[in-house]
Order: sequence, then C-alpha cells, then structure tokens
Amino acid sequence: MSDQQTTIEQKIEKDRVEQLYKRSATTTIAIFSASSVYLFFIADLFPWQDLLSWYTVLLTVLLGRLLLFKYYLKNHNAHSLTFWLNLFRLSIFAVGLTLGSLNIFFYPGHTLAYELFAIAYPFGFTAASLTILLDFFSFLIYVLTLLLPVVFQLGISGEQAYLGTSLLTIVLIFFFLKFSRRYIENFYLTMNLRYENKDLVTELTEEKNKIDNRMARILNDGSSEIYVADGNTYLFLQVNRGAIENLGYTEAELLETSLLDIFNDLDHDKLQLLLAPLHEDPRQIVIHNGQSKRKDGSIYPVEARFQISTNDTPIIVATVYDITERKEWEKKLIYQANYDQLTGLLNRHYMQSYMSSVFARARRYQHKVALLFMDIDNFKDINDSLGHDTGDEILVKTAKRINSVLRETDTPARTGGDEFTILIEQVKEISHAEVVAKKLIDIFAEPFIVQDRQVHATASIGISIYPDDGTTHDQLMQYADIAMYQAKDDGRNNYRFFSLQMRKLSEEQMMLASHLRYALANDEFFLLYQPKIDLTTSRITGAEALIRWQNPTLGEVSPRVFIPLAEKMGLIKDIGCWVLKEACREAYAWNNLSGEKLQVSVNVSPQQFRTGSLLEDVDLALRLSGLASSELELEITESLLLYDSKDQLEMLRTLNTRGIDLALDDFGTGYSSLSYLKRFPVKVLKIDRSFIHDLMENENSKALVEAIIAMAKSLKLDMVAEGVESE
Repeated sequence: MSDQQTTIEQKIEKDRVEQLYKRSATTTIAIFSASSVYLFFIADLFPWQDLLSWYTVLLTVLLGRLLLFKYYLKNHNAHSLTFWLNLFRLSIFAVGLTLGSLNIFFYPGHTLAYELFAIAYPFGFTAASLTILLDFFSFLIYVLTLLLPVVFQLGISGEQAYLGTSLLTIVLIFFFLKFSRRYIENFYLTMNLRYENKDLVTELTEEKNKIDNRMARILNDGSSEIYVADGNTYLFLQVNRGAIENLGYTEAELLETSLLDIFNDLDHDKLQLLLAPLHEDPRQIVIHNGQSKRKDGSIYPVEARFQISTNDTPIIVATVYDITERKEWEKKLIYQANYDQLTGLLNRHYMQSYMSSVFARARRYQHKVALLFMDIDNFKDINDSLGHDTGDEILVKTAKRINSVLRETDTPARTGGDEFTILIEQVKEISHAEVVAKKLIDIFAEPFIVQDRQVHATASIGISIYPDDGTTHDQLMQYADIAMYQAKDDGRNNYRFFSLQMRKLSEEQMMLASHLRYALANDEFFLLYQPKIDLTTSRITGAEALIRWQNPTLGEVSPRVFIPLAEKMGLIKDIGCWVLKEACREAYAWNNLSGEKLQVSVNVSPQQFRTGSLLEDVDLALRLSGLASSELELEITESLLLYDSKDQLEMLRTLNTRGIDLALDDFGTGYSSLSYLKRFPVKVLKIDRSFIHDLMENENSKALVEAIIAMAKSLKLDMVAEGVESE
C-alpha cells in the first residue's frame, strides 16, 4: 500500500507541474494584452521613452517564459520535477517583479480615476492568477511582487483612505495565500482520490478480465457441455468446446440444431413442461436426468441443469454433464450391495428383501414356496488343509453347479461362508422340493478339480415350506437351518424337511446352551475317573478323566450332548482348561496318598489346539498342581491330525519334548491313516470300544483288534482297549 501511495504522489506532482506549465502560455498572452492596454491609458502621463523601456523588459520576460514553456514540452522527461518547478518559480518571480515595478516607477497619482486604475491593475492579475495556485511558493512570490508595491504607494500617500486601502490590501494578500493553501490541499485530495479510483478501476478491470478469461477457459476447456439457446425456438445461440467435443458436431452444425435434437428422451411438449417452472420463477434451476444423443447416434446418460434469463427475449442456459461413469459406479454399488462378489449369486441382504415379494406372490396365487438351506460338509477342513484359495474355488464351482440344476424361476443365493439358500417358487407338491434337493446333493458326486487336484465334498440340506412351516423370512431361515443340522447329525450328504420334532429338539438345544453358558461359573461340572489296568500285572497304572455335568434344572447331561454343544458355542477352551487343572490336582493327590506314579489321561478338543493356548493351559495346570509332566497324558482324536497344520504339529512335538505322553483316541473309527502315526509323536493307541464289546462274538472285530495290536507292537506303541468289562 505504501509503494502504491508513493507512486500516486509522484503522479500528482507530475500533473501539478504539467498544469503549471500548460497554463503559463495562456497566462503570458493575457499579461501581454492587459499590460499593453494599461500602458496605452497611461501613455500621456509619463515619458514614452521610459514606458518603452519598461515595456521592452516586460516583452523580454514574457518571451522568456514562452520559450521556457516550449523547452519544457520538448525536454520535460530530461530533468527532475524539482528542476522544472524551480525554473517555473524563477519565471513567476521575473514576471511578478516586472509587473509590480510598474507601480513603483509609473504610479499615476494625478487623479483618483488613474490611481484606482493603478490599484486595479495588479489586483486584477492577482485575482486572475489561478494558473499558479497549484504551487503555493509561486503564488506567494506573485502576490507579494504585485501587491506590495501597491501597499507601498498607498502607504506613503499619508491619507487615511489610502492607509485603509493599504491595510485592506495586506488582508487580501493573506486571504489570497490562505486560499492558495486550501486550493492546493483540495487539489491533492481530488487528484489522490482520482488516481486511487483509477487504480481501483484498473485493478477491477484486470480482475474482471482474469475472471472472464478463467471462466472462458473453464467453459471451453471443461468436460461439461454448455448450451445457450433461444427460449422460444430452443435453437442454440452459443455452445462451448465441451459440447462440440462430446457430441461430435462442429460449432456451425450445433448452431443449426436445438435442445430437442440432442436430448434423446425429450420432445417439444416434455421440454416445455420441464422448463415451465423457470418461466414462473427465473431464479430456479431445473435438473433433468436423461439421455443425450451424439452425432454418430450413440446414446449416453446425462444430468442437465437448466436456467433461464428473461431480460429481453428468454434465453435458456443448459449445463450438461456426462454421467456415464457415475451410472457405472451406481450399477457397481448396486451389484455389490445385492450380489456376492465371489460367486455372483444374490447375497443375504438381497435375499431377505426378495423373499418378502416371493411370499406376497405366493399368497396372491395360493402357491407354496420351498426354502432350501445348503451347507458344504466339513468345509472348514478343506480351508484349513488345502488353503482358502482352494476353498474359494470350490465355492465358485458349487455356485455354477447349483445354477445348472435350477429353473429360471428358482433363486439361489450365497448367504454365508459355505452356506447357500435356494428359493423355489410355485411349489404345488412337496415332492418338487425333494427332487431339487436330490439334484443338489447329486452335484457333489463328481469331485471338484482345483489346481490339478481332486477335492471331494458333500452337502447337507435343510428344507422349510411357506406357509406350512412359517410365514416370515426369519422363521423359514431358522427352520431350514435346523433341518440342515439334522441332516448333518444323520450322517451328512443328505437332506431333511423341517418338522415340529426338530423344532422341539432345537428348543431343547437352545435351553441347553443357555444353561451351559453358566455351568462353569456355577460349579456344575465334576470329574469321574475310569481306571487303566496293566493286563500283565493287573495293577492300576492310571485313569482317564471323564467330565460330567449336573444341572439343577436339567439333571445330569451326557457328555455326548454337551461337549459338541460347547465346541459349537466356543466354550470348550475354558471347560478344557478347567478339566486339565482339576485332573492334575487330583492325580497329584493320588500319588501322594498311594506313593505310586499314576498317570492321568485328559481328552483334548481340536478347538483347544486351534486357539493356540493349549501349551499355556497345560503349563498352568502342572504348575498349580505340582504334578510331573510324565504323569500327564493327553488324548487327541484323528480329526485333529487331519488338518496336518505346521503349528499343530509343532505344538504336539513341544508337548512330547516336555515329557507329556500323547494318545490317539478312538483309533480305527475315523480316517485311520497310518501316515499320521509316522509323522506325529503319538505314544499310545486307544482301540475304540466298538471293537471291544463284541470281540468274543465277532470274528471281524477280533481280526481287526489283532491287526491293530500287531501294528502297535511293530511301531513300539503302547495299547489301551476302551470299554473292557469282563475277564
């Protein structure tokens, strides 16, 4: 701001000096004319030689002033403003001194008329000296040189009237000087305001030009299309570059077309109706989502914003955006919201809303609807053993196989990890749902080929019927889920229809789960011990800890019921940790009382291995009880070995190195792969009681037991037979 103000002051100073010089030519001519007239009147009063001499001096001074003015015009940029101002003041001093000397040398004191004329002569020049008011110092010189001689002449006369006129002249001198000061101040204020306004106008003009240029670039360089059209004919008056490039027309071609030619979904009546609110209120903006048509005939989605100007003739401004990409994103978001990304089937969210419309149609046309809930058996084992990529590939192939056996009116969906839901409409007979269920079971007969590997899988299906079993989405899903678990309990790879008996069992399971959740905290578990007897010595060598549950409401609940439920509910880790602590504590007490080194066996659930905390739980139980690690045996099932996980193998080896024996429970009833016995540090094989209870009657059982014993001896493994109840 200070730099700008300095520049303004310099401009004002330059203007002031220019005006002083430019006015000096006119002033010089006026002085010459007035002085010549005045000399003519007083020519008879003084010797003409003296008047001629004075007149010659005046002409010389005035000529010098004119020459100074011309010199300034040619060379005003060659010197500083101070230089030119000083020259001007010098010329003023010369002129004022010459004019003032006239009343010193040639004062006409003969008559009053001439005296007044002599006084009026310098007063007139003083009053007319507006040309030099812009410079106070010049004006001061001019006034003093003109009027002081008058004051002098009037003062020496001695008459009272002349003295009064002399004093009045002095007062006028001060008035003229004060006026000059005020005039110069006003000049500076006026010029300063003028230049500030001029600079402001210049800045505003420049800013407007920038904005106009920026808007022009935005309008022309932007991807949006802008059309200015006649409000009556809809013909284009102006278009931007975006419109030309997007539509493929030339500018000349577009100026011969109208809004109706580019909007594929609007005719004259529709456009008129669309723009009607703008005629009622021009401040409004009307937005239209429609389609535009290019020159080549291709169609693309657009969002158009219409505005109107009604100053003279109505002008319509349409800003059009190509929303192809937005529409694609909307489609993608809708797809992601309603479809499973892996299989391409409908997802749970969409299926829930879709089932409502299916049920509504069924009510209207008096049809039934079958809901099939399908789950791939042991899918977690596939994921854990072969990897999630293989699992995902099987899910994709399963979805394709499901679609291959369904009608167009049937609707499949993936509603969970390995869970699929199939809606079958227009079911007249329940057998129709059964036919579809069989087809779905059969699609798993052929193995899946994943990365050149055959993967065998099966599925279990639960079926519920609308409206027989329920009338809401939640009811049918729940009942189909119950039926599916019943199919799993019945051996998997089959289907089951929901029944009231299943609901009763499900409710019982829910009640069991409710009590089981608080059983540990309520101290409802206790342990029984089944002794292990050495056949060669008939001595007790140890015992297996068996957990039991005594509930105040339910009574005693079988482990076959609550152990699977605890695993499903995620409670088995805490229960297993409690069993370890309690069994170790009691085994330590036996050994102290008997003096024997009896070993306690504890069953370990595969889930305890998967949580990764089994080592910590075992260490804690041994530390709290004081039991030696060699006096603890952990029993594992063949299903654990199926995972063939490095982490689990490492955990088993760590337990073995700490002196804890590992026993393979229920050997012979599961997969019974001999490779497990080779890879895993198992010390004991436990023959399942299913081979023992009919050992004396069934030759096959006897042969199998003999084979297991022979194999165990060759592998140097200890043997335990479960369920021996007679000699």
